[in-house]
Order: sequence, then structure tokens, then C-alpha cells
Amino acid sequence: MISAAAAVQRELWGGDPESWAEHAEAHNRPLFEALLDATLVGAGTRLLDVGCGSGLLVTLASERGADVAGIDITPGLLAVARRRLPAADLREGDMEDLPFANGAFDVVTGVNSFQFAGDPVQALREAARVVRAGGLVAASLFAAPERSESTVVHHALSALSPPAAESEHAPFALSALGNLEAALTTAGLAVIAQGEVRCSWRYASMENAVRGLECSAGGARAIRDAGEPAVRQALLAAMRPFEDAASGVVSMDNVFRWVVAQRPLSA
Repeated sequence: MISAAAAVQRELWGGDPESWAEHAEAHNRPLFEALLDATLVGAGTRLLDVGCGSGLLVTLASERGADVAGIDITPGLLAVARRRLPAADLREGDMEDLPFANGAFDVVTGVNSFQFAGDPVQALREAARVVRAGGLVAASLFAAPERSESTVVHHALSALSPPAAESEHAPFALSALGNLEAALTTAGLAVIAQGEVRCSWRYASMENAVRGLECSAGGARAIRDAGEPAVRQALLAAMRPFEDAASGVVSMDNVFRWVVAQRPLSA
């Protein structure tokens, strides 16, 4: 059984996994690298990525010599990840009920994932359960909405869905300063480090930008509720200020926060 929230995320992230991998995922590579650096991932590290998507973080961790595993609720994204890393342990499942043994990993990461759980604290408790005593859980998400230029896109897409659907895609649910730290602490972990990363979402053309955002969960929800033509027009209007008139490049700068917490040695 999967939670209702996981079922919703499976639908929203499953529309166009190939476009997500091609046009969107790599924009957050600096964030992935920052988490791997902060958790000292290297040769022999047993790492689980929660919400692994199309697999860029586990690929980067594998290149550092880590023994990687991943879990995601979306079959299409996992199919891309499995092509990238055929030998990795990549499973379909709910982050609130991880199918791994207690203490199986040295590091658990979650990039822009835990805030989409129906119960983020329960998801973090599961992360704490499967990491060894003294191991690390690293979570990241958007900083405050006003610090990211792509927030205008989120608002434009959200306006196309009824208010009742707002909770289906809430990327800023834990973004207020202290919220993620409090959730990690409630899950039984001790916060030991935190930081910020700036990621530039840079698209070679407006068409690529539209494709990259339509395949996100926010884009999928808006298409479901208002239709693709309306979503395209909303995206074009929202992103026009970020388009370079000479080159056609669309670029939006976004700030992400990351927090690393440790499972107590006595746990």
C-alpha cells in the first residue's frame, strides 16, 4: 500500500520523464554536489537517495565510488535512472515506508523530496531508521519563495488549478527558516550542518524552457486542470522577463537550502 500523497506524486511526476531528465534535472546539479560534499560521500559509502527521480544524484555518487540505492514513486523516472545505472538497487516505493532494513546505509539524501510526503516527519523518521547509528541524513529544498526567480512560474501554474489542489504540489511547504530543521529534530536526528546553493535554471530557448517546466509536477497539475495551451501561454508570459533578447536563452536563478542531520550513536 502507498499513501494518498504518494499516489498523487506518482501521477504528477509521471507525465514526461524523458523531458524531465533532458531539460530539467541537471539544472540542480550544484545542489546534488553540495549534498554529496557535505556528507563526505566517497568510495564505499552506502547511500540511499529518497525521491531519486531520473537518477542524477545516484549517478554522481556512484562516480565517487559509493554503493548506491534509490527509491522513487514514479515508474517512468525510475526507468531513466535504471538505464543510467543498471546495477544499482533502484526501487519503486513510498518514502513514508522505505523497503530497506534498519541501519542499511551510511548516508540518506533527499533532494526536493521530503516536503512532498503526506507526512514529512514520518518520511524523515524512515530515513533515520534506515541510516546507521552515527550516519547522516541530508535534505534540501527551495529557500524562501522570494529568493528564487522561478517562484513566478510556480504562481503562474498554480493559478490554473483550483485552490483545493494546492496541497498536491507545495514545493515551499518546509521552506520557512527552521521548518526543515525542526522536522529533522522531531524525527530523532541531530542537525549538524546547513548551507545554501544557488542554481541557475538555464534553457537554450524558450521552447526548451516550456518543455522543462511542463514536465514538472506543477506543470503536470496545471495541464490536467487547464489544458496544455493555457499552460503554455502562462509559462510564456511568466518567463518572458528572463529571456535574453539576443540569444533567446532563458535563465532563472534559484536559491536552495540544505541541512545535514546525524542519527545519534546510541540509536
